[in-house]
Amino acid sequence: MHSLLSVALALSVSACGVVYNGVQDGITTVNESQIFRQGRYGGLSEQELEWARIAWKYVENNTNLTTGLVNALDNYPTINMSNLADYLVALMAAREFEFITSKEHDERLTLVLGFLNEMPLGLTGVPNKVYSTNTSQMVNYANQPAELGWSSIDIGRLLIVLAMTKQRYPEFSEYVDKAVLRWNFCELVTQDGELYGGTVHEGQVHRYKEGRLGIEEYTSYGYLDWHVVPQKAMMLEPYEVVTINGIDLLFDGRDPRHYDVLRPVYSTPYLLMGMEFNWDNIDDTRSSDAEHTNHTLSAMADSVYRLQQSRWEQDRIYTARGEHVVSGPPYFVYDSIYALGTPWISVAEDGSDHDEKALVSTRVAFQMWVLWKTDYTDKLLTLVQELYDPERGWYEGRYELTSSYEKSISLQTNAGVLQALLYKANGKLYQPKGSREYRDVQFDSRFYHPGKCLVETFR
Repeated sequence: MHSLLSVALALSVSACGVVYNGVQDGITTVNESQIFRQGRYGGLSEQELEWARIAWKYVENNTNLTTGLVNALDNYPTINMSNLADYLVALMAAREFEFITSKEHDERLTLVLGFLNEMPLGLTGVPNKVYSTNTSQMVNYANQPAELGWSSIDIGRLLIVLAMTKQRYPEFSEYVDKAVLRWNFCELVTQDGELYGGTVHEGQVHRYKEGRLGIEEYTSYGYLDWHVVPQKAMMLEPYEVVTINGIDLLFDGRDPRHYDVLRPVYSTPYLLMGMEFNWDNIDDTRSSDAEHTNHTLSAMADSVYRLQQSRWEQDRIYTARGEHVVSGPPYFVYDSIYALGTPWISVAEDGSDHDEKALVSTRVAFQMWVLWKTDYTDKLLTLVQELYDPERGWYEGRYELTSSYEKSISLQTNAGVLQALLYKANGKLYQPKGSREYRDVQFDSRFYHPGKCLVETFR
């Protein structure tokens, strides 16, 4: 067993800026191009509450009342750890907006925590990539019993939302901690601080470096909340800079010929970082959302937004790009701002391009609308605000090429709409409290310390 706390506190949670030592010269133009960002804040209008109710309808339709889990896709009974995070955010919004009572919230959250404390773990002691919402058992993507392996990225996202759950509902903190203390963090973060996923085939485990620029930096915050420092995952290097429409954009510098990694730049991690952390360092407790203590990620997010706005201004193409499902092959694509040396390309997991599948994403449009108060985001919201079935929820989006609806309906999109509106009502969603928790007691105990590469609490 090794300790991940190999760097001093001064180099970890309270000083995320250390991540960017040695790269500042290369991103000077990105930082200088940062715009003054004004988001949308305040109580929801009746129209906005109705948008939220439509999104919650998806959750109501797709909840298994026995397991308490919610389908990742409409009427398809599987879920992964990132989807579980989406559901927990949706549950926060439903309680905030009084779509459910305190009792129903308690029942729903209790079922989720019961699942987390009892769910079968894989060979290496971490959550499987996919579970059945009907049985709570490990399955593959075809919903057949199987152990697939794990995703440190999905688990990092879940850790962030579990932290937000504890902050909002501290009476459940003990049960969250007990669930997470079951996991073997040795398999999620290496000794030198890289995020690793794994696949399992016929009982054999294959580990691989997971993540790309943007999503690594975002999901690292989930591990930081647990006092695990994924130092290398938080570093921008290796990165490169491309200029599109006069705007500099950072992208992952790893050569795909030598690394088995797809490197698209897309909106999602930067939007989540904005709504959940306000592009601040993890320990920032200021109430103002107008300034950002993680200047680099804030500037990168502004570049991602400004490029999409610039495409409308120069080419008159509405653009709100994220990853999404499609109703036919390849079933899932990344609508990239930049990938494979090409701007505005849509790529599947195998690297094939599918530009005809590009959407104006409903979820991305809502989230950009709350994070950037501009005429362009007003236009985007007007374009997507009718993309729903009132009895099923929000569609994935509108095709860039034809204006047609992509009528697939997912938890990610509907929870994403709810998260955007929750951010509008509350401001940034991660609010560190600093109170002593169940896990701190375990960390301090010489007899019951959980090990599993979890560190001692900071002194």
